[in-house]
Amino acid sequence: MKKALIFPIGLFVMLIVVLTGCKDEETYPITPEISFKSLVKFQNVANSDSLELVFNFTDGDGDIGTAEGDSVNRDVFVKIFEMKNGVFVEFTDLAAPLEYNIPYLEPRGNNNSLKGEIKINVEYNVIQPNDTIRYELYIKDRARNRSNSITTSTIITNIQ
Repeated sequence: MKKALIFPIGLFVMLIVVLTGCKDEETYPITPEISFKSLVKFQNVANSDSLELVFNFTDGDGDIGTAEGDSVNRDVFVKIFEMKNGVFVEFTDLAAPLEYNIPYLEPRGNNNSLKGEIKINVEYNVIQPNDTIRYELYIKDRARNRSNSITTSTIITNIQ
C-alpha cells in the first residue's frame, strides 16, 4: 500500500517541479517599444543644470545600440518643448539636434529579445530661465525600426 501511494505522490511532485521550472521566454515585437520612467534635474558646480532622462525599452530582435566608432548613426532622437501661453510648443532654436547613442547591446542565449533601462544625461541650458519644458523622444534600432514616441514629465528651468 505504501509503495502504491509513493509513486503517485512522487509523480505529482515531479510534475509540479517541471511545470514551475519551465518559464516561457519573454518575446517582444521587433520594433522597439519605450516607456517613460523619470526626468531628474541635477545642479552642476558650474551653475549649469543637467537632466537625467530615464526610460525603459524592449526589442524583439535585440538590435539596439550603435557600434563603437560609428560617428554617423544615432539611436535616441529628442525634441524639446517649452510652454508658451499655456501650450507646449517645440523649441527649434537649437544649434544642433538632440540626438544620442545607445551603447551596442547584444542578447544573450537563444532568446534575441532585449529589455532594459536607458539613462541619458541631457544638458538643457538652451532655454531661458524659469521656462517650463518637457521632452518627446523615440529610438531606432540598428535595422532603423522606429519606436513609439514618449513624452516626459515637465520641469522648470532655473538657469541664470
